[in-house]
Amino acid sequence: MARMRTKRIAHARALPRKKHTTRRIVLAFLLLVIVVGGCCGFMMFRSAMSAKNHLNNVIATAQSLNSGDMTDALTNIGSSVESIQTEAAAAKQDVSGPLWTAAEWIPVVGSDISSVRSAVNTLDDFAQTTLPQLQQAVNTLTGSSLSDGDGGLNMEPIITAADQLTVANDSLAAQAQTINDLPDAKIGLVQDALSKGKTQLTAVADTVNQLTGIVNMLPSFLGTDGARNYVLLAQTNSEIRGAGGMVGSVGSFSADNGKISVGEFHSNTQFSGNATDQIGEGESTLYSDMYFGTAIHNITSSPDFPQVARMASEFWEQQSFGGTSDGVMSLDPVALQAMIGATGSVTLSDGRVLDGTNTADFLLNGVYLEVSVEEQDTYFSETASQVIANMFTNMDSTKMMNLAKALMNMAGQRHFYFWSFHDEDVETLRDAGMTGEINNSESDSTVGLYLNEMYASKLDYYVDRHTVVEQTGTNADGSATYHVTTTLTNTMTAALNATVPWYINHLTPDGTAGNRTMIFAPTGGTVSNITASNGAQFTQVDAYDRTVYLGQLDIPVETTITLEWDVTTQAGADPLQIDQTPTCSDDPGIEYRY
Repeated sequence: MARMRTKRIAHARALPRKKHTTRRIVLAFLLLVIVVGGCCGFMMFRSAMSAKNHLNNVIATAQSLNSGDMTDALTNIGSSVESIQTEAAAAKQDVSGPLWTAAEWIPVVGSDISSVRSAVNTLDDFAQTTLPQLQQAVNTLTGSSLSDGDGGLNMEPIITAADQLTVANDSLAAQAQTINDLPDAKIGLVQDALSKGKTQLTAVADTVNQLTGIVNMLPSFLGTDGARNYVLLAQTNSEIRGAGGMVGSVGSFSADNGKISVGEFHSNTQFSGNATDQIGEGESTLYSDMYFGTAIHNITSSPDFPQVARMASEFWEQQSFGGTSDGVMSLDPVALQAMIGATGSVTLSDGRVLDGTNTADFLLNGVYLEVSVEEQDTYFSETASQVIANMFTNMDSTKMMNLAKALMNMAGQRHFYFWSFHDEDVETLRDAGMTGEINNSESDSTVGLYLNEMYASKLDYYVDRHTVVEQTGTNADGSATYHVTTTLTNTMTAALNATVPWYINHLTPDGTAGNRTMIFAPTGGTVSNITASNGAQFTQVDAYDRTVYLGQLDIPVETTITLEWDVTTQAGADPLQIDQTPTCSDDPGIEYRY
């Protein structure tokens, strides 16, 4: 009995020993999981930091495609391709493998990891596929003679480069779309990185798309498939109009297989006839008292350049010196200055030299201070004639890239327009950003601010305009609300106003600028709460398939008028953008605070 009790006691004592062993095994297993998990986490952290460093190098190098001088960036692209490819491939390797694949299944953060991997793979595709395509197009331009030796362009390498750029552009557009379609990340650092990546790649894609449009338009524009005839409008922003400025003179030029010939310019006073059949519903109200459609100098009252072009073509065809046209080009003194800066200075018949720094000020103001009224149009037409004639003479890749950059910048600010009456040309011109159309996209939310000077004067040279756009809310339906503040300051002083030549202020002797102001609501959006510091009231007009708000801002000398309004965009639209009548400088004066 004692022996049996002893065995039972011994057995009872053995049981806790088994529990301790099990506990140790469990603890050891948990420790192993922690160690393995920690090692995996450390390995992922280390590879993530490595990928980040590689991507930073990719982005820093790729930014040169969208910043600084485009000529240098594209000319030197060959030296960057290999470096970007190496860094991108290393980043892709860092986020590859079973650990990263498994991490995509982690609750909450797994989707962020998936987005990171997708972004890295897309950037690697950009490096391995698109960059070599861009390099090929650049090599075609830099390795060929673009001048035909007879004042024209050698079109063969341009046509080849256009095809190559189109392939690269399509590839880049798809990559940018992939990045933009990635969902917002839950981790702040990841979201910041994705946002920067989206912004940078979209900016590069937009630049390449615009350049592709310009190069693609050249063959048809320059008459590769037959001679083309164009009307050329010379605008002066000193007397502001919706699309830029009053049309001072009108000329023509022709293009045939790479060669350009410039015809004579004619003052707006030489034109008769009308183009009233181009006036749409509500537009007679917007442009009342402006002889819209009956006087060629005011056809630019409309901010819709295709409408302006149709009117210009009709007027031109009605004149004894005119004829049919294939398209219309328009430029103002700011565009002329940029183009002269890209193609070389011009010397006028009186010996005056205009260059990339003094052209705009002279044509917008100096000519009215120094030259008699009868001779003023001659300076505009002579300058424009030389610029157009010089555009493509002695062309090389550096001059082409400089000219492309100038045209892109000027078209983006509405200083330069080009519209073709050939349907096959329009899409490439849109890609180049040159068409000056009213934006009808619900996703690319745009509000328009357009001005027309109602007092025949050249006072708008003295009006400084600045606009600030702030996002004030995001609504439950996915729309967004913005507050827009525009200040218009008449820098003309009373003392100066008393001494300037009569042509500058002859219908407003007290120096007041009279800006009839139009606010175009965005497609699918609304404008509300319009207030002006001078008490101006705005009325609602239905025109251009949207609601337009119309008011008059009189701006006395040494006075600032503040105009404010709210904008609500279509649900899901991109951040609000301002489209506006161009200023008298290459600074649009728009500040986006978001």
